[in-house]
Amino acid sequence: MKILTNFIARLQISLGVLLLVIFLAATLIQVVTRYLGISVLWTEEIAVNSFIWAMFLGTAVMVKENKHFGFDVLTHYFQGDKRSVLVIIQNLIMLIFCLFCSLYSVEITQAFWNSRWISIPEFRQGYVWLIMPITFISSSVYLVDNIYNEAKTLSCFKGASWNSR
Repeated sequence: MKILTNFIARLQISLGVLLLVIFLAATLIQVVTRYLGISVLWTEEIAVNSFIWAMFLGTAVMVKENKHFGFDVLTHYFQGDKRSVLVIIQNLIMLIFCLFCSLYSVEITQAFWNSRWISIPEFRQGYVWLIMPITFISSSVYLVDNIYNEAKTLSCFKGASWNSR
């Protein structure tokens, strides 16, 4: 599972960096063309949508790395198995949230799939919304992996045969 999650994370980071470069290029084109008095409408939509995709991809990777937004006040007060159980419960709550968001984001993507962009009518809005199911499904995979890794640290599972995998 670790090989799969690492591959997905590297892919998401690489795609996120590429999309940030596209965002910066579109923004630069927009600034230059406005300075020159030329109207280039598509740059705004490209910039916004590439930025959205980059941020969502980065969010999923932050879930993998346990560097996401969270309330870890209690985590600092506990040690050992109590801390691990608390982390597992927190990850289970986030997993349930991500699974519901996965389901609803697929519905949203399907609902907006045939909508068209304003400045580039040849493009469909569905591609923009597709990042949501990708993010929530990959975050769910990362959370399952995090729960598994945290469960391996519990003393009741130390020495178990599945611990050595």
